[in-house]
Amino acid sequence: MRKDLVTTCPRCNHNLIATKLHCKNCELELNGEFQLGNFAYLTQDELEFVESFLKAQGNFKTIQFEMEMSYPAVKKKFSDILEKLNLTPIKIEEAEDDAMGNKEIQSINTTDSPVVVRIKEKLNEHSGEAFIPLFQRDLCKIAYDPNGKGLISPKIPPANQLSWKAFDAAVEVVVQNGGKAKKGNAQSGGKLGSDKLPLDSVEGYIAHKVHGVEIGMTAFGPGFVICAVLDWAGICRNERGYLTIVPSFMAQLKS
Repeated sequence: MRKDLVTTCPRCNHNLIATKLHCKNCELELNGEFQLGNFAYLTQDELEFVESFLKAQGNFKTIQFEMEMSYPAVKKKFSDILEKLNLTPIKIEEAEDDAMGNKEIQSINTTDSPVVVRIKEKLNEHSGEAFIPLFQRDLCKIAYDPNGKGLISPKIPPANQLSWKAFDAAVEVVVQNGGKAKKGNAQSGGKLGSDKLPLDSVEGYIAHKVHGVEIGMTAFGPGFVICAVLDWAGICRNERGYLTIVPSFMAQLKS
């Protein structure tokens, strides 16, 4: 029966060391004092946190979402483990966050469409920056574009792909399709007008109307983030293969 390594003394709780190492293959034995690595002295709970941290690629917001912990609790847990491992943190998070767009709230203008108003209201509640779930439940960071014309996200490196015009176009094509439109699949390399990227799909319509992509041309695919934002803002439902407008928002557009 396999037994987990015991690393702390059950009597006094001090760290244990190994005094004998044995090879099951050739029966070699080594005697001495062998210090275990620092990770061996972490508790099971701490190890599970480290595993989650690695799977989340160091993203505290993802850990917060997956482990149902508050952000301060995640930070405290992380700091405690670093201290236990005798590691000094490299403080670069603040600099990276500062480079990610405009975290201030944006004013709502009289010329803003109902779609833009709703997104701004939601993002302003989060001080201009938020982590939203994509369809596959991965988290995506969004913030205001410093140019004031839309949003930006590390998931969509090219500029001006998350413009307010793109969000308006996405909802427009959904309404034109009776409240439910195919998302389209520009990411697979589909050409505009093909089965993968119909002109009346969300990505196809945005590519043509907002970015001027012509029939038969390939298009960039920011739709997975656009659909996620519209779902997060309560405008549409981000479903498998389709984007469906929320009835209450449809009523608001008609009023």
